[in-house]
Amino acid sequence: MPAVELLAVVALAYIIGSCPVGYLLGRLWGVNVLAWGSGRTGGTNVFRSAGIVPALLTGALDVGKGALAVWLAGQLTGYPAAEVLAGAAVILGHNHSVFLKFRGGAGVGTSLGALGAIYLPAAIALAVLLLSLIAITRYASVGSLVVTTLMPIVLLVLAVSGVLSLTYVLYGLLAWVIIVLSHRPNIQRLIKGTERRLGEKPH
Repeated sequence: MPAVELLAVVALAYIIGSCPVGYLLGRLWGVNVLAWGSGRTGGTNVFRSAGIVPALLTGALDVGKGALAVWLAGQLTGYPAAEVLAGAAVILGHNHSVFLKFRGGAGVGTSLGALGAIYLPAAIALAVLLLSLIAITRYASVGSLVVTTLMPIVLLVLAVSGVLSLTYVLYGLLAWVIIVLSHRPNIQRLIKGTERRLGEKPH
């Protein structure tokens, strides 16, 4: 695959990911999510700062960003490696938006959207698990970290089973690294016992 074509696909995916839908929806609801709670633009912070409707819209659009970036990479190149790198780039764009001075979300919804473009049943199963864990524990970070850790394992099982190319396992690993790094403050708070549950007021 030509390097220029690959770079163009990665750059496009990053720009798609950088579209700060959570921030824009927050503004539409009269809230600057960057100055509230965790300061992130993802669905959890939008929910805490602006409410359930903008949070649901944010989640859906963040998932859509991931799916669109990987789908376009596949359509434009036909190479699994391009889809893998586009998946990583769209998460990076979401987490470090060029339009928000490299601030953003934590990347979980976007990573599931990207996975959906690779293999939809796996994305649906992990999304159900994510929502279940959040409902049970009321910790968005716990659900996010568990699901992200399972992603490369699921892709490896699918690859060994002959369902997907082994190349896609790299997407799972890259997504895991990016999202775990974005959750470092959450991990520290979980260890200290100060992580906020959904619905809790600030300490």
